[in-house]
Amino acid sequence: MIITAKERELGTKAARKLRREGKVPGVIYGIDTDNQHIEMDKSDLLAALRKSRRNDKFEVEVEGKNKYQVIVKEIQWHPVTEDIRHIDFYKLTEGKTVTLFVPVVVKGESKGVKLGGDLYQPRKKIMVEALPEAIPNEIVVDVTELNIGDVVHVFDLDIPEGVKVKSTKNFTVVAVLGRVKEEEETAEEEEEEMEVE
Repeated sequence: MIITAKERELGTKAARKLRREGKVPGVIYGIDTDNQHIEMDKSDLLAALRKSRRNDKFEVEVEGKNKYQVIVKEIQWHPVTEDIRHIDFYKLTEGKTVTLFVPVVVKGESKGVKLGGDLYQPRKKIMVEALPEAIPNEIVVDVTELNIGDVVHVFDLDIPEGVKVKSTKNFTVVAVLGRVKEEEETAEEEEEEMEVE
């Protein structure tokens, strides 16, 4: 996907003027390039973002001359109007890895949930490192065979080739929690209350 942009002036006053004109201020940065401050048409930018998935690659063309292969690094939204206020693009360089967050997507209905358990997903995304051509849009976890008490840790995930998880801890990503113990504890508490009475 191609996003057209122009160079812009810096400063809060200039950024406000751009937003009033229906444009979005942004920046392109990377390990081997100077920061490139740009402006884009808001409607065109939003249209491109809606068609994309997380970590999709874009080509930003500045002034019809310089072209950059980028990914979206950060988007700032207005807290009330949910209007896009600023966007950061990270320039991808062939042969150079990039560190970024990738969504963890749960698929399937687990055996444990069918038996009355609860699916617990404390981690919605994980940080990985990869070359530009290997950047994944998502990491999929099939929970179909998970029973009550089963846990999927980060190092259990099916990580695509060429992708490295940036974590020193084997933290929990998905688990199926049971209700049996909670019900037993509640029953014991009720019995103790009756004995006291």
